[in-house]
Amino acid sequence: MPSHTIKQTAPLPLPWQKLSYKEIMTRPDGQLINGGRASRVYRFIDGNEVCFLKRYTYQKIHWQHCWQKSQVRREFENLEKIKRADLGCNTIEVLAYGEQRRCRILIDAFILSREVAGNERLSLFLGSNHDHPQRQLVVEKVIQLGQKVIESGLAITDLFFRNLVVVPKDAGLYLLDVQYCNRNRRRAEMKTYPQLWSNILLFFTPDEQNLAAKILLPHLPYNLNELELRAQQFSHKEKKRKATELAFIENNC
Repeated sequence: MPSHTIKQTAPLPLPWQKLSYKEIMTRPDGQLINGGRASRVYRFIDGNEVCFLKRYTYQKIHWQHCWQKSQVRREFENLEKIKRADLGCNTIEVLAYGEQRRCRILIDAFILSREVAGNERLSLFLGSNHDHPQRQLVVEKVIQLGQKVIESGLAITDLFFRNLVVVPKDAGLYLLDVQYCNRNRRRAEMKTYPQLWSNILLFFTPDEQNLAAKILLPHLPYNLNELELRAQQFSHKEKKRKATELAFIENNC
């Protein structure tokens, strides 16, 4: 018999506080925002409350779904680590997460969060707002975030601009999703810093790239040529992901 758990991490707005696990996983009428192999993200509007619900469904039985933490629990715990690290970047407000298992094997899961008011995906903002009055401040905050991440020694996967949103009004940055976050300098050098630089190359202007290099390179264990070479392993995939996301959005408008 499947067993499910719901972990409430903040007061739930209506109607979420009255829904069972099954009702959360099957609630209709949400706007499909994004979809992957195992997850779907929906946007629900309930009066003045706007929430995002990410649902995970696991089609194959795998040992890691038996003993390891669920993806939603890792996401929540990693976002909490980001908060405690004080990196100058906000995180989304997670309201609840839940999972269902059968004989310890993870079947499905969800994570529910509140929408950041007035937000725009950082990649889209930087890609289309070259003359925005807040662009310079946003760029400076992204560079400051990179500097603090380097100083912290944290290895953060998914530090891509598609996983950050910005509120142009006050240039506030919010991190949406973190699959891994631990103090691991070696992993950070191999993944986190090149990931960040791959997005700087994709979305910053040449002048902004020069500013970022001037501030960040003194703190990095390699020169600019090596950093750009390491970033290339992520740049190609990010370009494909960006094209896929745009196509997905167009097909589901």
